[in-house]
Amino acid sequence: MPEVTVRGRRLGYEARPQDFERSGLSVVFIHGTGGDREDWRAQLDGLWTVANMIAIELPGHGQSEPPGESSVDAYARWVGDFVETLGLERVMLFGCSLGSAIAQWIALQSPSWLEALGVVGGGARLRVHPAFLDGVLQDSEKAMKDFAAFAVASQGSEAVLNETLRKFMRNPASLIHGDLTACNEFDVMERVAEIVVPTLIVVGEEDRLTPPKYARYLHDRIAHSSLNVISAAGHVAMMEKPEEFNRVLADFVKRLGRR
Repeated sequence: MPEVTVRGRRLGYEARPQDFERSGLSVVFIHGTGGDREDWRAQLDGLWTVANMIAIELPGHGQSEPPGESSVDAYARWVGDFVETLGLERVMLFGCSLGSAIAQWIALQSPSWLEALGVVGGGARLRVHPAFLDGVLQDSEKAMKDFAAFAVASQGSEAVLNETLRKFMRNPASLIHGDLTACNEFDVMERVAEIVVPTLIVVGEEDRLTPPKYARYLHDRIAHSSLNVISAAGHVAMMEKPEEFNRVLADFVKRLGRR
């Protein structure tokens, strides 16, 4: 899989198609806590004829060189530099959970290349329960098992649950703690209305980490936003209900093209 050097550090990513046109619309996916490019496998494989599909791996995650970070601002600078290093001219940032915070933070900086925004499993504030935040360092196995269980709908896919837990467990507890710390300190509730680009907000109906009320708060305050609630899905709707998620994203991208 390709890598790009950003500020002297190797960042892993995947792009479909591989020979994508830099001037075309690129949907850049940003994973959540402990995630990697595989969080977006269904989108990379299923939507590359709609627009360029690119999944970045944040520092310390997947194939990207460590260490990770512990603030949204620090991660956002890596993502912004990644976009500019690749020379992408028209970008829709789409983030899940921690990735949604990073995407919102960048949108508030209004870079010239940002054309649209996407949020799944997100909110304008992402407080983390101490059982997860402190528990990762005190009893990491239990905390990660509990966190993975909360990330998937109660009657959701066993395969998605196992894959989510596997990712958590293969990462050092310090990396997961840094990601959760970044989430816990994120708060743009008073600023989110400043986002002016078209925004797609997706939430699983059974999301227990960032419930639908978080998504409605974003929708009520971001002027050019649309809200889509996916039934029988939890925090990682793009993995739990990939076909429905892909239809929603494809429709949004097509509407962008008609603007």
